[in-house]
Parts: sequence; structure tokens; C-alpha cells
Amino acid sequence: MDAEQIYEILKRVRTWDAKMRIDLARQILETVVPPQPPFPAQTMTLEEVQAIMKTDKRPPTDEECEEILEEERLKKYG
Repeated sequence: MDAEQIYEILKRVRTWDAKMRIDLARQILETVVPPQPPFPAQTMTLEEVQAIMKTDKRPPTDEECEEILEEERLKKYG
């Protein structure tokens, strides 16, 4: 397709109402990037997730977090 053909198409499309142009643009983009699948349905409430994650342990201190990070870095990078 050459520049003149593209210009003619754009000239014609500019006469369409906004909704039609947006629909066309969406369809063109979907030929390049497929539409994203919908998010899965939410099966648990925030409170249920928090209950599952709850622990009786105290949270680590800043120093303990630094130690954990250093250990993981050593594992990863040697």
C-alpha cells in the first residue's frame, strides 16, 4: 500500500463519526496485538486471603530483612 492509498483511506475515514473511527482503530490494533483475556472471576474476598496468610510469627526486623536479602543475593550471584 502506498502513501496515496493511505491518504485516500484517511480522507474517507475522517468523514465517519467518532465511534466508527474508534471501532476501526481498535480492530486494526487487534490485528497487531491480540486482545487481553478477561481477568478470572474473584473467588475469595480480601478478608479470606488475609486469613489464609495470617501467621503467629512476628514480622522480621529491618536487620533480619537485610540478612535474608543478603543470603538470597549470595544464592543468586554466588
